[in-house]
Amino acid sequence: MSTIDRIIGHLAPGMARRRMQNRLALETVTAHYEAARAGQTRGTAWRPNRSDADGAARGGRDRLRAIARDMLRNSPLATRAQAVIANNVIGDGIIPKVASDDEAARLELQQLVEQHLDTVAIDADGRQNLYGLQRLAMQTIVESGEVLIRRRRRLRRDGLPLPFQVQVLEPDFLDVTRDGTTDDGHVIRDGIEYDRVGRRVAYHLYSEHPGALGWRSLRQESRRVEASEVLHIYRQDRPGQMRGVSWFAPVALSMQDLIDHQDAQLMRQKIAACFAAFRTNIEDDESDWKDPGGLSTLSPGRIQQLAPGEDIKFASPPGVEGYDEFTRAVLRMVASGLGITYEALSGDLSKVNFSSARMGRLEMDRNVSSWQWLLMIPQMMQPIGAWTLEAWGLVRPRPAGAPVALGWVPPRRTIVDPDRELRAMRDGVRSGFWSRSHAIRELGYDPERVLEEHRTDAQAADAAQLVFDSDPRRVALSGVLQSGAPALPSDED
Repeated sequence: MSTIDRIIGHLAPGMARRRMQNRLALETVTAHYEAARAGQTRGTAWRPNRSDADGAARGGRDRLRAIARDMLRNSPLATRAQAVIANNVIGDGIIPKVASDDEAARLELQQLVEQHLDTVAIDADGRQNLYGLQRLAMQTIVESGEVLIRRRRRLRRDGLPLPFQVQVLEPDFLDVTRDGTTDDGHVIRDGIEYDRVGRRVAYHLYSEHPGALGWRSLRQESRRVEASEVLHIYRQDRPGQMRGVSWFAPVALSMQDLIDHQDAQLMRQKIAACFAAFRTNIEDDESDWKDPGGLSTLSPGRIQQLAPGEDIKFASPPGVEGYDEFTRAVLRMVASGLGITYEALSGDLSKVNFSSARMGRLEMDRNVSSWQWLLMIPQMMQPIGAWTLEAWGLVRPRPAGAPVALGWVPPRRTIVDPDRELRAMRDGVRSGFWSRSHAIRELGYDPERVLEEHRTDAQAADAAQLVFDSDPRRVALSGVLQSGAPALPSDED
């Protein structure tokens, strides 16, 4: 809607409505695509609009988040879907990798990482290490569509290895009532403040969750927090999208339909089980057949006596066929909408073989890789890495030698067929298609740590004068001793 249309709509709503009707009629006449023609019977369920991504979600984002939480509380299917995504994206954690040509600086930062990030010292609530916070953030993104990570600066006397902690916040902490323009020309939308060129400069956050019990949550006011202290993580599906939407949005109705179908099938099963046997009392003894409870209810296996001359007829009990087909169809639709496989969502492996399961897993692995490298690593892990290096400089002067970088390695990928896949990776390394370091990273390990462990193991084996067939320095792949292998150290050495 143009500015002129808005003005006319405010001054003369009837004229504005006629203008829109005439424009729609003109578009219908000139449309050459059948899907673009208005009034098509098959397209009556469409709700086309021209709003931007945030405009389309405004007003429905909070309700979708509440619906997703209700499903996670009460639907095992939703809980399973959230766990599958978090387990594959985060697993045991996206681990930090310290890289530097200065060995002393690398070891120093590696020690600080292990003391701070690998322990609960990183968590402002004192419950999770960095990898637990990653999982918590990923679960919140799936549920609510977005998550906030706030840096909490600490003092040296707090006794932390590095003087900062992070806090994972649900998007409810955003004060969405803050909307408008500030005195310095900044724009606030949904509690997020932007400068004149559209950069985020601040977030307006509540100090407590607005849904918490107690009178304080009803009277609290939001506070302005600099954007440098907050990470806003969400999957951006459209250009210009500033907030996320629950990943359950496209599949929520299908999941509820499945739950309703299961309830209906359960009721049909109960009704079908209610077979009762009725007999007539031929002795005409009223005391023998009278039932104080009457015939108001039926129960499975019940035997009910009738008065002489009474009779009753039953309708045929309902059948319970078609349950598996409908359930599988809905589960496939839900899995497709979430970007995971049917087998991972349902746990049903009865209809697949190795090839089909692997093909489906490869497609899911692409989604998982994109969520790792395009969502979690750039939006969460790299900024936390920058906070870590900044805090390191506050604790002690950083070495003046070679620069130190903090990279990130996703969790190892589960191998479906180790014999085939490891052989293919080995052939790729030997053929020069990729390096050993690349192959090790593909498995989710740090190449430098693996090399260091190899060196330590080799030195320990040599010192004990032991030869293992896993040592390629001394044993060939065929199992025979290598010619020209280095001699083992003697007892005197």
